Amino acid sequence: MTAEQARETKADLRALVRGRLRDLTGHARARLSHAACDQALAWPPLARAVCVLAYAPMPSEVNVEPLIESLLARGVCVCIPRVDWDAGTISPVPVTDLLADLTVVEHGVRQPRETLAAVGMEQVQAIVVPAVAFDLTGGRLGRGGGFYDRVLGGRTRPGLVLGAGFEAQIVDGIPMEGHDQRVDALATPARLIEFGAARAATEE
Repeated sequence: MTAEQARETKADLRALVRGRLRDLTGHARARLSHAACDQALAWPPLARAVCVLAYAPMPSEVNVEPLIESLLARGVCVCIPRVDWDAGTISPVPVTDLLADLTVVEHGVRQPRETLAAVGMEQVQAIVVPAVAFDLTGGRLGRGGGFYDRVLGGRTRPGLVLGAGFEAQIVDGIPMEGHDQRVDALATPARLIEFGAARAATEE
């Protein structure tokens, strides 16, 4: 598949999944998000982590706020990404209160206030990421900005990466280009699926 064909396929997949997500009611999103958070909390690498990078959910994404609150209650350091739109990078910033510590910036994204200090990515032991779509090989399709791909492909990538998605976001296959990064596991409302190294570690 050429790069142009991959981009066209990705665009088609984004349109397909966004159409599916529009069919979910607000009540269904809330119920399914809670179920996905329960699945995520059962993932051993997340349960062992003392510093986790999560995300402030957009309306179309799995709402991981219940997961964040559970981690905070356990004493886990939970970070939310601060986006540098010009550099195309994100930095992990510890938060303790999702209402007080976050503010809305470009594109409706919520991120930590500038008064809060970031930590190094090397301190993060697990990361929870959103996506537009996932496949059952760990493939992840983001919004197209490449922010998470740069983090996951960097020298300081956290140990293991968990995707959070609705079942409606699972597709048959995502074209993976050289810069695209896979997740190690996927939590949906119905199941927790491990791929590659994560599966091998569980089976040992």
